[in-house]
Amino acid sequence: MRFLYPNMLWGLLALLIPILVHLFNFRRHKLVYFSNTAVLRNIQQENAKTRKLKYLVTLLLRCLFIAALVLAFAFPYRPEKQLNMDATDHLVGVYIDNSMSMKGQSQRTTLIEDARQSARDLVHKLSPSSRYLLMTNSFEIQNEYPMNQEEMLDQLDRMNPDGAPVPMGEVMDRFGMLAKQHGFSTSTLFVYSDFQQNTFDLSAAKADTTMQMVVVPMIPEFKTNLYVDSVWLASPIVQSGLANDLMVRVVIQGDKEVKGLPVNFTMNGNLAASTTVDLEKNGTAELTMQFVVEEGGEQRCSVALMDHPIIFDDRYDFVLSAKPSLSVVELGTEHSSCALLFEDDEQFRYTLMEPSRFDLGTIAQAQLLIVNETAKLNETLQQTLLDAVSEGASLMVFPAVDEPRSNSYLLEKLGLRPMETDTNTTAVEDLALQHAFFSDMILDLPQHPDLPKVKRHIRLKSNGIPTPLLTLKNGDPLLLSATVGKGQAFVMATALSPAWSDLADNALFVPTMVKAAFLGGKMGRLSYTIGTDKMLVLSDMNLEGDHRFLFANADRSFELMPASEVRNGKVYLYLNDNLPNAGFYDLLVNDTLNRVTAWNESRIESKMDFADRDAIEPQFKKAGFNVAAVLDTSDFATADLIEAMAHQSSQWKLFALIALLALLGEIAVLRFWK
Repeated sequence: MRFLYPNMLWGLLALLIPILVHLFNFRRHKLVYFSNTAVLRNIQQENAKTRKLKYLVTLLLRCLFIAALVLAFAFPYRPEKQLNMDATDHLVGVYIDNSMSMKGQSQRTTLIEDARQSARDLVHKLSPSSRYLLMTNSFEIQNEYPMNQEEMLDQLDRMNPDGAPVPMGEVMDRFGMLAKQHGFSTSTLFVYSDFQQNTFDLSAAKADTTMQMVVVPMIPEFKTNLYVDSVWLASPIVQSGLANDLMVRVVIQGDKEVKGLPVNFTMNGNLAASTTVDLEKNGTAELTMQFVVEEGGEQRCSVALMDHPIIFDDRYDFVLSAKPSLSVVELGTEHSSCALLFEDDEQFRYTLMEPSRFDLGTIAQAQLLIVNETAKLNETLQQTLLDAVSEGASLMVFPAVDEPRSNSYLLEKLGLRPMETDTNTTAVEDLALQHAFFSDMILDLPQHPDLPKVKRHIRLKSNGIPTPLLTLKNGDPLLLSATVGKGQAFVMATALSPAWSDLADNALFVPTMVKAAFLGGKMGRLSYTIGTDKMLVLSDMNLEGDHRFLFANADRSFELMPASEVRNGKVYLYLNDNLPNAGFYDLLVNDTLNRVTAWNESRIESKMDFADRDAIEPQFKKAGFNVAAVLDTSDFATADLIEAMAHQSSQWKLFALIALLALLGEIAVLRFWK
């Protein structure tokens, strides 16, 4: 144990005062005359030994009070907590959490600016010969080499304030790796963070015994936040001139109610819709905003609200692609009744493709894939169709009339096994009206509806996963639905041929096929998340020859070239660096605009849930890290490092508590010991 103010120990000489008082009784006796000694009988007799013991206990308590009080003012601390950072092979690291939540309001400015200034004060107070390394969530290479004091101060001024959230354990591992990589045997890391629960994750971190830490929690002034959590479309396809519904989720974090909060939806900079929302404490609300796209192409859209002081999540950007038509590809050797439905409709682009000459690019871009009653597919083509469905397309499968049990590989992958052919004439008896497929298509059935009649059908044995949408009177399913990745696959147990059923002539046929096509609208991603989406998969590109990809903002002041790979008709783009800000970025292919992408900050940082200050050190220690101290930002501006750490020590508090107990003990002895 060492003392921050050892000169205070001279105060222990004050122990002589109670000792001298007890050794010499300075009390003068006064003579009292009694006219009648009978009153002395009321005086309780006191044993001489008891009186001496009482005096001795009182003396010890007084000495303990004085000694504990002096030691508390001397500020004792443990020597192992002292930071030895003057060695030539010692690295000083400063980690500043530059995620969006650090832009929250502090008592003075913002948390990140307080952290930056505190780090500057720290560097100024340390030895000029120390070597430094600056860590942020951005993992910028120019900061991750040993710097002198002047370089460190310059990099603190240039530090990027916008970074994606990163698990705390990943930062610890990276600093330990860099310290060893640069040849330092020991290191000290100063951690500035608000310690959000979502990112304060040390489960995968590997503790480094050569590293000691000084933790500086940043406490936000306000812990209430309003934000736009997400948006999605009620319908999977947007067409110009038609009404569309946009769903918006708004969240409030904190013990505050909000009434009549304006929420605005803009398209290409113009107001498209507006509404208000009421939110309870820590509540969530889902809004429906109706809009109309006047022209085709990509629309730059945003949903925004007003909230202070945390504003990075008040706006959600996304891109709507209004498709002039949907691609329908029918696989078979002959046209079926589907051709009559889609071929002459301007909303659809119909293609008949023979299975022996299929085109991967056409299949990848289709919204609806139809396997008609003349198609016999090999396993490769069947798997290709499943891959297309997993990316968002819809698939409708009809049994082949001359070989009903063909395409069994495809059916088995959907959880179905074709059995025998049933030649008994029957009809549809039940529709799954509560299912999402029919719920907005059929509002009400007449008392005696005209439902499809079936002369022949394949009995399909299900593993329980596909959902029956149409059921025959004998209990066999006629139409089943199964989810495959992002898309939907539908299997019909009867063919469209009049020898099998009157399905093609029934009023239910057209809305069923059109709904399946709309479900395969394959809108793609409305937006991406910075720091999370590192790989983009684009399945609607036809590339020939050399190609160069580039992400750029509107004024071309920022450009990023991703790594790219073309595989199985798809383009894979890999982003090794994060985009600098949320917003819209053009994707250029060979300097030609291919599409517009929207990027938003992660909403993980929007949740105002922070680790308690007293729980931070135990969590680090549980993970095996050596935490030397938990300090405040003001400690680096008002005191040197050793003094700040000593003030944080709990030992002086222990001695102050002992002094208080000794004083209370003395009072109890003098008052109650008779």
